[in-house]
Amino acid sequence: MTFKAFNLLMVVLFLLSASVQLNDPDPMLWISVYVLAAAFSMAHALGKLHASSIFAFALLAFIWALALVPTFWGKASLAEVFGRLDMKTEAVEVAREFGGLIIVAAWMLVLGIRRIKSD
Repeated sequence: MTFKAFNLLMVVLFLLSASVQLNDPDPMLWISVYVLAAAFSMAHALGKLHASSIFAFALLAFIWALALVPTFWGKASLAEVFGRLDMKTEAVEVAREFGGLIIVAAWMLVLGIRRIKSD
């Protein structure tokens, strides 16, 4: 699979992630995060985004993820986080949000590096 195809797959996955946020306690915040990640991915595919913008979004997502760590660390087991999809506790919800932010940050980092290499 080419990188462009994989990037377009990430656009679809981010949009799917946004769509499942409708039952979240704060849906608009998380829908915005995933739609923005999809938009950045699409803009990268079209060559319409500067690396500094991509890295800024990656840094924001990473710092936000780190800020969530004290909320769930030691309060949610891996079995709870990756087990059933229902939210057992707030710690499980926050741990999943952390995971989403890390995925967004990591993918933005990949896009930023690719942008630098293509310039």
